[in-house]
Order: sequence, then structure tokens, then C-alpha cells
Amino acid sequence: MLQRVKTYWLVGVLQESLHGAALIDLAMTYRTNAVASQSAAGHAASDWHQPDNLLPGELFDTPLPIGTAITTVYDQAEGTLLVMGEPGAGKTTVLLQLVSDLLLRAEMDGRHPIPVVFSLASWRNNVPLGDWMVNELASRYEVPRRLGQAWLKNGELLPLLDGLDEVEQEHRVACAQAINQFRQRYLTLPTVVTCRIKDYEALATRLNLSQAIVLQPLNLEQIDEYLGSMGPRLAGLRAALQTDMTLRELAESPLMLSMMTLAYYRMPEQVALSLGDRKMGRTLLFDVYVERMARYRGGESIYEPTQTVPWLGWLAQKMTQFNQTIFFLEYLQPNWLPRDQQRQFANGLRTRLAGLFGLIGLAVGGVGLLLSDWRALAAGVAAGVITGGLLAFFRLLLVWARVNWFRIDTVELLNWRWPKALLGGGLGAIGGALVGGLVWLLGRGAGVSPGWVLLLALVGFISQLVAHGLERDEMKMRTTPGQGVVRSAQNGRLVGLLTGVGTAVLLTLGLLLANWVKMPIPWAAALPFGLGASLYLGVSAGLAYGGLAAMQHRQLHRILAQHQLAPADYIHFLDYAAERNLLRKVGGGYMFVHLLLLDYFRETIQ
Repeated sequence: MLQRVKTYWLVGVLQESLHGAALIDLAMTYRTNAVASQSAAGHAASDWHQPDNLLPGELFDTPLPIGTAITTVYDQAEGTLLVMGEPGAGKTTVLLQLVSDLLLRAEMDGRHPIPVVFSLASWRNNVPLGDWMVNELASRYEVPRRLGQAWLKNGELLPLLDGLDEVEQEHRVACAQAINQFRQRYLTLPTVVTCRIKDYEALATRLNLSQAIVLQPLNLEQIDEYLGSMGPRLAGLRAALQTDMTLRELAESPLMLSMMTLAYYRMPEQVALSLGDRKMGRTLLFDVYVERMARYRGGESIYEPTQTVPWLGWLAQKMTQFNQTIFFLEYLQPNWLPRDQQRQFANGLRTRLAGLFGLIGLAVGGVGLLLSDWRALAAGVAAGVITGGLLAFFRLLLVWARVNWFRIDTVELLNWRWPKALLGGGLGAIGGALVGGLVWLLGRGAGVSPGWVLLLALVGFISQLVAHGLERDEMKMRTTPGQGVVRSAQNGRLVGLLTGVGTAVLLTLGLLLANWVKMPIPWAAALPFGLGASLYLGVSAGLAYGGLAAMQHRQLHRILAQHQLAPADYIHFLDYAAERNLLRKVGGGYMFVHLLLLDYFRETIQ
């Protein structure tokens, strides 16, 4: 678990965000009245807002010495701390510096709780924070729910809650209350929260934490020292900051300073010098940064900026709409599309699958025609139309699966349960035998063999054996992009093949047994039936256990590419954007390098 946190956040986020530069020692001030003690948990928030006539140096904000480590502040606050700052002030970076030190402590002392970063953007209203953490551990960190619950109960977790301001505005107060309730229940558990200043001030609830700090803007000396550490290439930017007040104000934000550094460093020197002579607003700065990053790496231009910006803009819009800070390919759903395109998605998939079962029926009927007469062909076509129609109009896939055209459920891990499998298989055999008995009674006058009772019992047995024996596992093992979709396709192929072959083998043995006990079934009738049952059960099981999810993802990507909302090869494009510091890879997912950049892309398509 420690290695997973280190890989996801320190390597995947912190190191990438620094771009090889040293960390800047940020100035911090205590803002004690921003948090409530346990005894004052019910007080209103209005009594801590900064008065207009408050003089610098008064008790409201107490400066800390430059260079004070965040871990020192954390220790003095006894592990319960609120970190506030303006957008781009370095809240997440400071949090991850703390994570780095806490991980080292946990590695050296097995009794130290496990530091885990949770992004609050995915919190939903009325969900207890502890339950939400357990779910996040399962989906983000591959921790089984029972283990996550045990860690929480035994005080072995150290939650670091990033981005209270990223919770939907109408749910933000409820989230703060959920944090306070969590603190009341787990009094000894260290807890750290980050939030933008203005969003926290707007809350009607204070957090029950021991201490609060505010990250301060960079001063000109810090900015100049940072740029000097990057070499002479940025001399033009350093000179511009001495004369351009607008540029200097933007550079007070560590994020914007990083953006300026990359934008200037990647562009030709004469262009960088000329840009230092003009006013650069935040939008222009992002324009320059994005354009340069999109063309970065020796002029390689797989995707033009005119493509990259709208695609990332659409992604940013949807991530905001569905409260996602980390995007996994598996999270793509049909409801990300406009309503008319959702109907296009469902109708296209419905038509293709109905046609697939129609072709199976036609192929089986063709075999029957070769072995018997036209009635076998008609029976095969009728079976294909019925099975395809049941799927297209009633969403029925075998007895146990009901298709949802507007939701994609990946099947990433499967477990086999023998007790449930045998119970289900036994019930299926009884049901199949009853149907077979009815067929025999109705067709006895036409010479129908009682051996059909055995064959239909075997069909019922294997179908319900698969239906009850296979279970989807809760863990989401996503360490590479699109891994869940790939595993769904693999599981679908494996389950479909084993079910189809198993059906064929059992029916062959059943036919031999029927002939041996003097209940012969003509091969001309048994062969098309066995072929049809094997194909139908194999294809249906394969679709139900992963194949359908893989088909849905292909169909969804096809529509996204058709309407220019995303490229055809989405993973390649996301990797391309991550290589250019527009996105950042976190395990098997992607996140924007900062919320401000996400906002910039979202606004480009509004």
C-alpha cells in the first residue's frame, strides 16, 4: 500500500509537476480562528472571517519563518490540519511533500498509520466519510473493502483529503459536516484537509481540526531565485518580471510561475524575449503554454493544437460534470454523449447484436437444411429471430442477464464458486428436463424421442452452472490505461469459449448416452440442435461476462471519434497529452496537471 501511494502521488504527480526544478519554500501563516476546536464545534463560521480593520501582525494571521517544513506544522497541530491557499498556491504540492515525509515514517515504523491521499471531488452527499474512504480504497488503491474497513476501525489509516473546494458547491457544507462527524467518531485519527480560501470562507461550517495555515504568494526574491536556478535560458522572463506588474502578480502563484517557466523555456528565445514586453493575462499564458506543449518534442505533431484543445476541453467538461479528478477509460459511459447520440449508441449496438444472433440461427438452419430439409432451415431462422428479438426489444440475454444499453459495466475480475454453481446447475437441469418432458409429450405422436429430455436437461444444467458459478470481484486492478476494458474482453472470450465447448462436449456425451439406453435421437436433428445450443450459450455467456462491455466501449469510442469529441485511439492521445505536461498519468488514469488548467480547457468549448 505504501508503494502504491508513492507511485501514484509522489512519482506520478509531485515529481512530474516539478519538471526537474527544485521545490520553492513557500511562506505560511497560521490562521487559528479558521478551525473549530472540539468544544466549539457548533459555532457559526461568521466569527472567524478577517475583519476589514485588522492590522498586519495581529493574532488573526501569525507568520511562520520561511523554510518551515509542512511536516513540522503537521506535528505541532498533532496531525489535524487545514491547508488553505489561492488557486495555484501550491496546496496539493505541499500536501504531497507531507505525504513524502509520512511515507518515510511509515516505512521505518510499522505502527505508523498509512498516509493515503483522497480526492474529495468524488464525494457524494449523505455518504458517511468513512464509508466513502473504504470505497475509494477499493476503487483507487485496489484494497479489498474488508481490509479497508479494518484499517479504518483500527486507526491504521492517515487520511489526507485534497480539494474540499472541488466538491459540488451545493454539497460542500454537507461534506464539511461529514468530515466533522468523521472526526468525532475517529478522534485519534490524524486528518489533513486542503481547500481554497474563498471557498472555505463561504462555508457555514468550520472544520474540527487543531490548526489552519494559509499559503502565501511568492515574493519577487523567491521568484527570481527560482528562475535563476533554471539557468540563463529564462533571462528574458526574469527581466520582464522586473518591469511588468501584471506578469509579476501572476508569477506570485507557484502554478503560474511553473507555467511561465515551461512556456518560455519551450519557445524560441527571440519569441520569449518579445513576450516579456507585453501584458500576459492568465488566458494568454495558458494559450502559450498549451500551444507550446502541444507542439513539444522536437516538432513532432501527431495531433495539432486545433485537435488537442477541443478534445481536452470536452474531457475537462465531462470530468467536471461527473465530479472526477482522475479519469479512467473505464469511466466512459453513454451518458457522456448528447441525448441524440446516446440513442445512436444504443440503436447501433442493439442492431448489431440482434443481427449476430440472427446469423447464428441462419447458420444452424443451413446445417439443418444440408442434413434434413427446409423445415430445419425455417426452425433455425425462427430461433435466430426469437433470440435476437428478445435481446433487441426485451434486453434479455439468456435467463440470467438483462442488458442495459445505456450503461457499461466492465468485468475485470471473475471468481468461481462451486457450491453456487452446482446448486444453480441442478436447478437448471430440473427446469430443462421439465421443458424436455413437455416437448416429448407434445411430439410423442410424431416420433419425438424421450432422449430430448436428457439433452434439454444438459442445456439447462450448463447455462445455470455458468450463471450461478461466476461472480464479479469488487477489486479494480487498474495499473495501466484501459486495463479494465482489455480484461473484460479477455474474460468474455474465455467464458464464451469454455461455455461453448463445454456445451458441445456435454451434448455429445448426452447423445451417446441416449442412444446407449435405447432413446436414440437422429443425428440430422441432434447435430443442428447441439451446434445452435453451443453457439448461443457460448456467445451469450461471453457477452454477459465481459464481451458486451468491450463491444460497448468500441461503439462509444466510434461515436466519439465520428462526432470529433475524441480521437479514435484515445489511450494514445491521452499518453501524448501526458508527455506534453497537459495531463498527468496516475496509475491507470489521467488527471489535469492542475484544476486551473482543467478550468481553462473547459472554458475553451463553452
